[in-house]
Amino acid sequence: MKKIHLLVNLKSGSNKGEKALKEIETILKDEKVVYDVQISTYPGQLVPIATKTANDIQNNHECIVVIGGDGSLNQALNGIKNSLYPDTPLAYFPAGTGNDFARAAKLQDDPLKFIKHLKNHPTVTKVDCGRYQDLITGEEKYFVNNLGIGFDAYVVNKTNHSKLKTKFNKINRGNLTYGINIAQALKGQDNFRVKISANNHTYSYDHAYLVTTTNHPYFGGGVPILPIANIHNRKLDIAIVEKPNIFKFLYLFSKLLINGSHMNSNQFHYFEASEIEVKTYQSEYGQLDGEELNNRKFHLKFKVDHFNLLR
Repeated sequence: MKKIHLLVNLKSGSNKGEKALKEIETILKDEKVVYDVQISTYPGQLVPIATKTANDIQNNHECIVVIGGDGSLNQALNGIKNSLYPDTPLAYFPAGTGNDFARAAKLQDDPLKFIKHLKNHPTVTKVDCGRYQDLITGEEKYFVNNLGIGFDAYVVNKTNHSKLKTKFNKINRGNLTYGINIAQALKGQDNFRVKISANNHTYSYDHAYLVTTTNHPYFGGGVPILPIANIHNRKLDIAIVEKPNIFKFLYLFSKLLINGSHMNSNQFHYFEASEIEVKTYQSEYGQLDGEELNNRKFHLKFKVDHFNLLR
């Protein structure tokens, strides 16, 4: 590896990105690796940065490394997919609050080991990602984790605006913020009507509480909503949870954390498919890889896609 292009969100994980960049720059200098740094200064900027970087890379001895959270990885992925070279490999150093993709892909979070391996033994692995088309607006985007409507998006919304998030991130307990905001979501999130199409069948649920289309098991900083999902099976998974009472919710949540048997509940439904369509009939919170979507109605068509992960 002759040159590394660092794409960085300094603010990710309440400034974890800035700390990670300093450590990685020190290591790169010690290892005598040529590199440059491009820093995101406003939300979404890593998309055009990644597009331009992928277009400008001259040979296979250069690589792109994104430093940030899952939202930063999402932007870099979309930027590369928008480039002239959509199969450009992408490496990721997790420096966010949830880091769910890194957890699912078992990525290295030690800066020294990360750089040494990238320098000496890099490998490219084709992994799944999701792609969706918004049938209302025509927008198309990719995601590495999941797109959620309802409960999990409500939690993301409250977490992103929580003062506790910064405090917990400083002591490496940022995922606790999600846990605290679950209680608020339990009170604030109502049920809603949704139609799901998958595997040539259509299903309607009048009391949906959570609808999450996912690429791997985790959301919300390590919560294994769908343990069977993985990033190598060329499928997407969708979980639909109908609204339980508070006691049933706590029971299901304990089963989720203990052994995954929440999937056997009558209020939990899931499907695995290469294509999935989701339609809601009222405005709800939405989240895409931990970033907020507008509170609105959704009509989305999902397909499984892939990208080249450099690790």
